[in-house]
Amino acid sequence: MFRHHRATIRLILGTALLLLSGGPATALAPPGTLEYEPSYYEGQTVVLQIPSATSADPNQAHFACFALGPDLSTADRDAPAPTLYVILAPGATQVACSDGTLRHDHVLSAVPGTSRYTGAWTIVLAVPGPAFDVTEMPYTSVSAVEAGVTAGELTLVETGIVFIAPVVGGR
Repeated sequence: MFRHHRATIRLILGTALLLLSGGPATALAPPGTLEYEPSYYEGQTVVLQIPSATSADPNQAHFACFALGPDLSTADRDAPAPTLYVILAPGATQVACSDGTLRHDHVLSAVPGTSRYTGAWTIVLAVPGPAFDVTEMPYTSVSAVEAGVTAGELTLVETGIVFIAPVVGGR
């Protein structure tokens, strides 16, 4: 049991270091190219557009190899941005760095037409917990993520990263 907790702690710390360092250098798509990423909402697949993904602006927020656009973590907003869970676990298939590393899935807590949707997101990582079982993948709804956390399958890590990525398709 202790050995598993050490492995989980190493994974969380390694992920945090990757986030803080900006991750491995990868080539960006040509400026002006729009980035689209699949995401889950309530068991269905929707599509996010990340407008600043190909920006060369060095002041934008990054998640590993992904450029997220302006860092909005200190922006003055009337309401907090809803949660976008990034599932960093074996079995994730939706999105990866251009070199195939850091595979992850997205689970959204709001979409257009729901009360909390704004097009802005607060990133919360969901990493394997002590009872993680790859056969439970994919998690496709907030309730599934929450049940995974309760069951010890997932552990949540707050990142403080807020970014803009409107839902542009699906549902």
